[in-house]
Amino acid sequence: MLVKFLVTFIMLVGLLCTISAKLPGTLIILLGAALYGLFAGFLTFAPWIIVMLICLVVIAELGGRALRIYLTRNYPVSRVFSVNSVISHVAGMLASDALLGPVLGLVVWELVAGKTLIPRSDSVLSVLYRLAGVALLRFTCGLIMIVLINMYIM
Repeated sequence: MLVKFLVTFIMLVGLLCTISAKLPGTLIILLGAALYGLFAGFLTFAPWIIVMLICLVVIAELGGRALRIYLTRNYPVSRVFSVNSVISHVAGMLASDALLGPVLGLVVWELVAGKTLIPRSDSVLSVLYRLAGVALLRFTCGLIMIVLINMYIM
């Protein structure tokens, strides 16, 4: 019972990691399945399940990277700039709101930093939409892996 809980926890952490482009979430899910196999003696592992899980890992990790590069190649802003500028902009608005109050903080932030995001907002949002689509692909592959593991291995 404790082993199943630990393995399920590891797989859910892996599922959350699939949302990030830098973390190999599907590999963490596969690690959770291998950990369960070590404790169960690999008795419930069928060859077709192992092949299916490895195919899903390849699709999610390598296919996700290739798709991310393909979808964001023609934009004047990089993927890193798109994510960092939006996160920094929202965090800066929250910090200026906390320090100066809601109205004055928003006005000051827009005068100081808003002019850097607004000219590129169309490109930044387009890149972010494409990155969200890639994250959805990786999340879906991870979710399918967890369902397969729970149905046929555990």
